This record gives sequence, C-alpha cells and structure tokens, in this order.
Amino acid sequence: MSSKSSSSFSSRLETAVLIHVGVLVLASSWIYGGNIWWVRPLLSTWAGFGLVLTVAAFLQPGDSGREARGKSGWLLPWVLLIGLIVASSFNPSFFPIQIEGKTMFVHRGPAHPDWPSTVNPSATLHELWFGAGAYLAAFNLMLAMGSRRALRRLLVFCTTSAVVLAVFGTIQKLSGLGYYFGSSTSPNVRFFATFIYYNHWGAFMILWLATGAGLVFYHAIRHRARDLWHSPLTAVAMGVLFMALTAPVSASRSATVMAGLVVLVALAHALSRIAAHRRAINRPVWPPIVALLLMVVLTMAATGWLAHRSISERYTDTRQVMTKDKPFLAERLDLYKDTWKLAMQKPVFGWGLESYGTAFMLIRPRPLAENRQYEASYVKAHSDWLQSVAETGFVGTTLLILMALVPLASVTWRALRHPLVTYPLLGCALIALYAWVEFPFANGAVLIAFWTLFFSAIRYAGLQRQSDSAG
Repeated sequence: MSSKSSSSFSSRLETAVLIHVGVLVLASSWIYGGNIWWVRPLLSTWAGFGLVLTVAAFLQPGDSGREARGKSGWLLPWVLLIGLIVASSFNPSFFPIQIEGKTMFVHRGPAHPDWPSTVNPSATLHELWFGAGAYLAAFNLMLAMGSRRALRRLLVFCTTSAVVLAVFGTIQKLSGLGYYFGSSTSPNVRFFATFIYYNHWGAFMILWLATGAGLVFYHAIRHRARDLWHSPLTAVAMGVLFMALTAPVSASRSATVMAGLVVLVALAHALSRIAAHRRAINRPVWPPIVALLLMVVLTMAATGWLAHRSISERYTDTRQVMTKDKPFLAERLDLYKDTWKLAMQKPVFGWGLESYGTAFMLIRPRPLAENRQYEASYVKAHSDWLQSVAETGFVGTTLLILMALVPLASVTWRALRHPLVTYPLLGCALIALYAWVEFPFANGAVLIAFWTLFFSAIRYAGLQRQSDSAG
C-alpha cells in the first residue's frame, strides 16, 4: 500500500475513533448520567463497536500499524480480567428461586469451590460487557490518534459539553422544577443535571474541571491574540469557573472539597507562571496577581450567593448526621469492616462481578434499621476499591490496577510538564482516590470519562515525546 493510501486509512480511522468516543461520552452524560437500566445496554452495544476499530488499528499499514501492534501487550491485563470474569459465570454460587413473582438468590456454594464463581451470571456478563467496552473504546485513542490537534479537539468538545451540562444543572437546581425540568422523575431526590446521584455528577465534573484547567494553561502558553478578550483563554477559564461553581450548588460535600483542590492547584500554578513571566520582562509582579486573587474572591462570593440554599441544607444534614447516637462516619466504617469481612471469605477471586448486593446479605442478613439515613440495605459498598476486592478478589483487582499502570508506565516525567497531560491525570487521580470512600465508578458516565481522559493524556504524552524527538 502506498504512503498516501496508508495516511488516508489512518486519518479515517482516527476520525472514526474520535466520533466513537465522543458519542459515548456525550450520550452517557446527557442520558440519565448513563445510569438508568435501559441506557446501559445501548451504551454497551455502542462501546462494543470499539472492537472493530481495535482490529482496524492493528491492521493499519506502515508505521502506524506497527506502533499500534506494539501496544497490543498493554491489553493483556484486560484480556486476563475478562477471562476471569467469564470463567466465573460458568460456576454460579447462588441458586435462583421465585418468591411472589420476584427472583431471589439462595447461597448453595459453587460446584467448583477453588475456581472463580459468581452470584448471578447474567448480571455479571452484562456488567462485564459495559466495563470492558468502555475501556477498549478509550484504549483505541492510544492506537489510532496520530495528532495532538485531534486529541485537543476531543478534549475541547467533551469539556464544552460538560460546561453546558453544568449550566443546565444549575438552572434546573435554582429553578426547582425537578429532574429534566420536571419532564421526568429521578429515582434519587439528590440529583443534579442529568445525573441521578449528585455525587456522581461531582465525580464527572471533577474530571472535566481538571481537563478544563489544563486547556486554560495550554491556551495561556499558546496565546498569540492581541489581548485577552480575543483569545479562547477567557471562554475556557469562565467555563472552568462555572463547572467548579456547580460543586456547592449541587450540595455535594465531596465534590466541593475536590473542586477546591483542583482550583487551588490551578491557582498556585497560575500565580507561579505569572510571577515568572513578569520577572522575565522586568515588570512589577503584584498587579496581575492582585487582579487574579480579586477575581477568585469575587467568584467565591458569587458561588456563596448562588449556593446559599444548598449549603444551608447540607450544613443542617451534616449536623444531624454527626449528632446521631451512631454518627455517619461510624456507620460507614462498620460497612467497610463488613465488606472486608465478606472479601476475606473469598480473597483470591471474589464473589463475582456485580454480586456485592446479594453476597453482602450473608454478612448482614436483615435490612438495616429504618432510622438509617440512606439505604435500608446495601447494593454498593460505598468504596469501589473494597467492592472490587469483594467481587473480583485480589487477582481481579490487581489486573484492574495493571490495566492502568501498564500504559501509565510509558509516560515520562518530562511529559508530565504539559498541562494536557498533567491536569487530566490529576482529575483521574482524584477520582481514583475518591473511589476509596464512594462509588463513582458505578456511574456509567464517570467510568467512560475516566478512561477517555486517562488514555487521552497518555497518548498526548506519547505524541509530545515524538514531536520533541523529531525537533
């Protein structure tokens, strides 16, 4: 195949991957946060088409194909985890029975006790279909993206969508008209924008907030306009600030803390760059710094005014929770202890993917007391990492970690200096840490956005390294 034909094939593949991932991010975030029963199969099906694009990437002619095939080994942990989960579906440990028209699962033990097993093979395979597809769709960015400009377009498109979603959610919240402005009903009263659970919006927002901060610094570095108002920098910065504002407006305490951390990191970065630039041109440092700090103060004041009602509600809730006979933190620690106890009953392969809610009944066979603040029973462990150990054991959790660590090992320290590498990875790191005390990855939009940003950052680092070497 000629060089021109090879380039044309790679260009079309790059466009196809961009459209595939962009639609996945857009649909998952705007349709019930990707977390309603009927939308998951649709997202899984669309994500599944990524396998065709993966094969196409491996079959690319020329240098692009060789580079893609060289990364095939990075998928080994993903393949092994799929094998483990599929194997568990052939070894059910619970028996389904019908009681008053409802399907209940009774523990009987697996036929092969030393092999991977699961509670409900159908639920396990459906969750695998979605999770594996989301990962592979994002991984295709590593295989098909040949230009940094294409990756920037994807990041700008998805960040813009998140900003519009933030505006949608803020207007919806302040108007008090209800979910989708009253046209639908959320299963959870604490919703925000299109997300059924406001903490899931918070995790999704943090990922794109960090990416937006990276875009701000990228445009600041590349600034060539006559003044600030003729640069994309201003619009991007305003979008970032507005996304951060939704954390307290949504009444999510965890999102507010994480948004504060991202803003503080970005502010410290901005102040250091401003100071270095002003000293380099022998100009006073204090005027732009004072102006920036004044803008931050005004933004905080506006945020307090807009989020006053939400902040008051959460303050009251927090006081009530902390003054109970058994405080919320003590209840959560008890849950983690019981989850660990469940995990240690099957530490190697776990109870099976998407089996936690049923298997946990072996530890807590009765519903919780009615005065429990939230659930009457637990479907999620409120810790994605502990739930991963409980469901897939140490073997599965190790493979999951390797799915990220193996590609991440290719990123050099020098590449981390680029804002479109550092800030998306910062957002991913915050959500990975947050997953110790909540369940952000149970949300479809969060999972898709996480892997999309993770692989976008790693691919951008690789392309940047290639550019530096060529230069």
